[in-house]
Amino acid sequence: MPPYLQWLRFIWLPGMLLVLLTAQYFPWIDLTPLYSSQLPVVLLGMAGLLGLGFRSSRVVLAALLIMALYMGARAQLLPSLERDLPLYLSLVAVNLVLFTCSRDRSVLSIFGLLWSLLLLIEGVGFAWLYDCCSPLNLVFPLESLPAGVSGFTLPQLIGGISAFGAFALLFLYPGPTAMGLFSCIILLLFSVWLSLPLEFIGSVAGILLVASLLGASYELAFRDELTGLHSRRAFRYQMLTPAWNYSLAMVDIDYFKKLNDRYGHQVGDQALQMVAAQLARHASGTVFRYGGEEFAIYLAGRNREAKEARLEEIREKIANYPLRLRSSGRLSAGVSFRGRGGGKPIKITVSIGVAHRSKKLRKPEAILKAADQALYKAKRSGRNCLSIHG
Repeated sequence: MPPYLQWLRFIWLPGMLLVLLTAQYFPWIDLTPLYSSQLPVVLLGMAGLLGLGFRSSRVVLAALLIMALYMGARAQLLPSLERDLPLYLSLVAVNLVLFTCSRDRSVLSIFGLLWSLLLLIEGVGFAWLYDCCSPLNLVFPLESLPAGVSGFTLPQLIGGISAFGAFALLFLYPGPTAMGLFSCIILLLFSVWLSLPLEFIGSVAGILLVASLLGASYELAFRDELTGLHSRRAFRYQMLTPAWNYSLAMVDIDYFKKLNDRYGHQVGDQALQMVAAQLARHASGTVFRYGGEEFAIYLAGRNREAKEARLEEIREKIANYPLRLRSSGRLSAGVSFRGRGGGKPIKITVSIGVAHRSKKLRKPEAILKAADQALYKAKRSGRNCLSIHG
């Protein structure tokens, strides 16, 4: 999957939101607990504590901000709450967009203190503005805007712009945390339009933030950060329950150490990302980063000839996909692997070893060892080739 579409992996988070929003209209589904006055505090507090453990400042700040709104409403500290709640919700959505723009750090740091101070200044400024220029209500006049926009209220416009901005940021900061914040912004936008109860908003926001942290923990455990592929731990779990008929292919980048020594680790990382992208795009199975410059491909099914032909095709695609370097020997800033124009090209090749499950090879450990032996055979045969065990 291309890097700019990585956020599609986390589409289940807004899907969960839509399910919860839709389920409340079905009489046979009881969502009464989500309207409990204590549940938002429990769920948002849980999200905040988990965010502290994960050093996810964005989740912590989002949970604290939504909880502050909820507790302020419960304590009747917010002026004209019944009338101006949509305005408060839209302003919270703006802050969530700002959180999305930042990167996760420890909240117990200068960064966290600056964010807390900014939120405090924002709250004081809004209170002063409310006293000075009230009423800031739902029917704020928007005559200066085009006719198609002037029919909306100010909170609706702010919420819609925030949702659009958060969606655009998903392309820059793909991940479960960014998708969780985007889902919370969509929740606030729905709340502005549909006047959802504040208890429901707080409970669902807490669920979304906790779910985003669970998604982040899964990514840490089963995804390789550099390439975006499944990690070696994911490969180990895959091999606990393999299919009845399957094959394993081991892929190794040729002369990778020499590449690192000559051009530097940055170029080595770019080479790893290029090979990983080609494998993920063209392989007919699940691709794992096994370790270092080595990858594993799990291929289910019986058709051995088709698997071998696809692996050979992938090997050729990688060999014909050059990296372009400057004359100094370093990658040009911002130049992709398809680099246009000048630049010194270098070619990356891979060696592939494949083993198929058979009567002699039944256990996953034996098949993995056979694929490794085939890979070593490909290395001894001159590299940049495919070797089949047996």
